[in-house]
Amino acid sequence: MKKSRSVLLAIGAFLLANLKWLLGILKFSKFGTTLLSMVISLWAYAMFYGWKFAVALVYLIFVHEMGHVIAAKRKGIATSPAVFIPFAGAFISMKDLPRDASTEAYLAYGGPLAGMLAFLPALPLYWWTQDPFWALVIYLGALLNLFNLLPVSPLDGGRIVSVLSTKIWFVGLVGLGIMLFASPGPIMVFIFIIGLITWWSRLREGYQHQVLQYERDKLQDFQQALAEWPRLESTWDKRVQLNEEVAALSRIEPHKGFLIPFVQDEKRLQRDRLRLDKVYLHRKWDLFKQWEREPVLFIDSDPLRPAPSEVLTEGERVAGQRLAEVDEQMHRLTTYYEAPASTKWKVLAAYLGLAAVLSGFFVYGQQVLHP
Repeated sequence: MKKSRSVLLAIGAFLLANLKWLLGILKFSKFGTTLLSMVISLWAYAMFYGWKFAVALVYLIFVHEMGHVIAAKRKGIATSPAVFIPFAGAFISMKDLPRDASTEAYLAYGGPLAGMLAFLPALPLYWWTQDPFWALVIYLGALLNLFNLLPVSPLDGGRIVSVLSTKIWFVGLVGLGIMLFASPGPIMVFIFIIGLITWWSRLREGYQHQVLQYERDKLQDFQQALAEWPRLESTWDKRVQLNEEVAALSRIEPHKGFLIPFVQDEKRLQRDRLRLDKVYLHRKWDLFKQWEREPVLFIDSDPLRPAPSEVLTEGERVAGQRLAEVDEQMHRLTTYYEAPASTKWKVLAAYLGLAAVLSGFFVYGQQVLHP
């Protein structure tokens, strides 16, 4: 332990002595965040478990994350550099969303597959040296990647099995709940909560689609109104109509209090529709008043050629942008998890095969460490 602390102190002294140079390198390096967070994690693990264990653990996590990065690059999806978090592992974020669950499964599979390849060199090293440290690397690598294959979102396993059926997430949550009860820990609690939220969101996608469809209708009505206003002979009647609609809608009180999902979805949908009615009517009313106050401009000072309204043009742009977002969300809700049967069989075989191999290495490492 004293020797390990001496090594850590020496590393710390070196870092302090060369801090300016190191900061300069990290600033202009694409992987500066990865390197810095890796060093911090290495130091944190070494303080508790020793530097050899720390190096092995950080190495295994790093290769696992690089598996995700390589898989994402093969699919043309940009990612952020890997960021290490002491005692929580590491993560990368995607700058672009996968187009479907099959693509997401491919990205997820890259992590545990690379993680398995990472600890394979420890096998011949253990057979050659009989050093239990290499058996620990095998055991640790198999354990980390096997845990990641649990069919719970956001773990890799949950993202893989989503191609087969998101109903499997519930089975994974039950299994994780049993593990959590037997051996509670903050990381497992966090994963369980995220998994529960993801599973519940998936259950409620049908309702979300209904709300999005209604908002889509309101956006189209909004765009149609903006297109009609410049053709009005007089704005007075439209002003009176909008004012009366706003006043009438303001008198309607939404349902307050908690509504039971599924059981009271009809009342919940009425409340959400009323909310959207108010949002888009008030937006229409505010935009109409701005448009009325806007000075009329003419192209080349020709009174017969009025220039397009900047207020209406901006309103149309914002509405069009939101409509594109709604269409994308609705598309993802209806088609994201669809996959041909051949793809599902391939994913199932790859998932079970990798899980079986990792389980074998896990049992082997456990038997070597605890004969």
